[in-house]
Amino acid sequence: MEREEIIQDLHVQIESMARLHVRHGLYHSEGFRKRREHVRKMIREHNVDVRKELDPMVGLLYRRYFD
Repeated sequence: MEREEIIQDLHVQIESMARLHVRHGLYHSEGFRKRREHVRKMIREHNVDVRKELDPMVGLLYRRYFD
């Protein structure tokens, strides 16, 4: 997978997490936890610098759900 595809996939995953939380209140669900772990794994495996490589808005969402 190319770097741009990885970053784009992270954007989609993180934005999807925000929708699940805001629209459906699924922040404490098992599916939400698994999705968060999947995103963390992708970031770790591909050495993504979240501060530099993520879109600023997605970076804010990342900080909200992962810090």
